[in-house]
Amino acid sequence: MPKDTFFNLTQDKRARVVEALKAEFAEHSYTQASVDRVTASAGISKGSFYQYFNDKLDAYTHLVRELMDARIDVQDAPVPEVPFDVVLRAMVLGSRDFFRRDPRGWAVLARALSADAPVVLGSDETVNAGVHRWAVAAITAGQESGELRTDVDPETAAWMMEKVLLSVPEYVVARFGVSPRQAAKDGSAFERPEIAAVADDVVVMLVAALMPRPQNRTGGRPHG
Repeated sequence: MPKDTFFNLTQDKRARVVEALKAEFAEHSYTQASVDRVTASAGISKGSFYQYFNDKLDAYTHLVRELMDARIDVQDAPVPEVPFDVVLRAMVLGSRDFFRRDPRGWAVLARALSADAPVVLGSDETVNAGVHRWAVAAITAGQESGELRTDVDPETAAWMMEKVLLSVPEYVVARFGVSPRQAAKDGSAFERPEIAAVADDVVVMLVAALMPRPQNRTGGRPHG
């Protein structure tokens, strides 16, 4: 977690530091990334860097977390009024298309899937609390409208959604043999039809898990 001195920077200077981090980790693996290059690019001293972050890992973890928030891209959005499956599909597709919106950010996240990268994706530090609150609110709204089943805890359902969405890239890389290094340079690797089908399957299964269970003819829950 960055120190208070980082968050106390002006918005422009903080953005400059983040862009320098993004450029460095987009072009280099974690082990090859250089704090010296980051400070030179950001126009700050090395001493200042360590006033903002504990170390390189601290800065990297913060960057990946910020990029994951941007990839999911919902935390500042209002609770949607469209059907839940539409919301979820937009989240999955928006996440998949992140490389178009932010090529450098995409490259950082792609490299984060490499074997030599610190385990940051999927950790409890990955998702901003704002994303979680949005997911809980969206699920609660769906339950209140009768669209989603009410016998599921919204907090637990939101946690499940987050974990699944965060894990899809790692699963795709492992299953389809996508090279994180190549994906960092060419995001279109994730546009292959078989990979797009995985995104569709994720939506179908998550929606099915949260849809109300069909009642039997007597009005009760089905047995078995």
